[in-house]
Amino acid sequence: MEERLERMRAIVAQAMAECKTMNSERPCKGMDIHLIVYGGIDEAEARVLFESASRGTPAEGAKLVIELVGTRYICWNCCGLRFESSDGVCPNCGEAAIKVPDEIAFALRSVAMV
Repeated sequence: MEERLERMRAIVAQAMAECKTMNSERPCKGMDIHLIVYGGIDEAEARVLFESASRGTPAEGAKLVIELVGTRYICWNCCGLRFESSDGVCPNCGEAAIKVPDEIAFALRSVAMV
């Protein structure tokens, strides 16, 4: 759990950096965060991790949108495509791709100011 919390803290830091890039004129208060959650972690755990990681930061209380997806893969057979899939077959070339490690349980999709 502690390792995942550290990874979520990195996601919060990334969201804060995105916020500053989008809006350097005012403090980052009020944002929507879209989080991708891969296999191996459920939505409830992702929410608990985010709440803990964002406590005391401007991201605390952000509207959190969670997108549950299949396992993530990277295809080095054709073009380095990164994609979500249940079977790991590259949609471009039809070859088996490499699975991204399970410890990478979530990623930041987007941040929007509200």
